Formats: sequence, structure tokens, C-alpha cells
Amino acid sequence: MRGLTVRRMLAAAVCAPALVLGLAACTEEVGYVEIKVAPGFVVPPLMLGAARVDTAKSGNAVLRQRVGAAKLEYERDGRRVSFCEFDVRKNRIVTVAVTAIGRDPRCKVQG
Repeated sequence: MRGLTVRRMLAAAVCAPALVLGLAACTEEVGYVEIKVAPGFVVPPLMLGAARVDTAKSGNAVLRQRVGAAKLEYERDGRRVSFCEFDVRKNRIVTVAVTAIGRDPRCKVQG
């Protein structure tokens, strides 16, 4: 009987912090950014904040981003060039359509 009580206490000690972290994640201020690269356009490597965006395979990517102002940048000659600024809202999806005109990418923000 004592072994069962110790197991319950151990289980509670392990599960309680996980439950608290899970509930804290629900109140996190995040939104989502969907990046779409139009078919046929070749764009340089893209970055959203510190995250590198891989759109080479499917042409789009969805990233979780902190609420507030965000910048989409591309990399050229080892430096980052900002080309699109937008706001991320809580629990919303912002769609950014990327095309390339000449050497420079362009963006259109929806949402």
C-alpha cells in the first residue's frame, strides 16, 4: 500500500510541472505567418526573425511567430536585406505572397 502512495506522489510531482507548462503555452501571445512563393519564381534564401524559411520544396511554409511587428528578409552576399514588414496578431494567420521581379523579391501581405 505504501508503494502505491509513493508512486502517486511521484506521478503528481512529474505531471504537475508539465501541466503548468502546457497551460502557460495556451496563454502565449503568438500568431502564424504563411509564406507563399509563386510558382516559377526563384527567390533567395528567406528569413523571418531568426528562422530560416524553406520554401524550395512545396512553395510555401507556415511558421509560428510572436505577436507584434515582423520582418521578412532575404540573404544576399552574406547580409540580410529586409523587404517586407507586417504585423502578426494573436491566433491569426498572416499570408505573405512572395514574387521576384528582377533580382529583388517583392511581397504582398493579406490578413
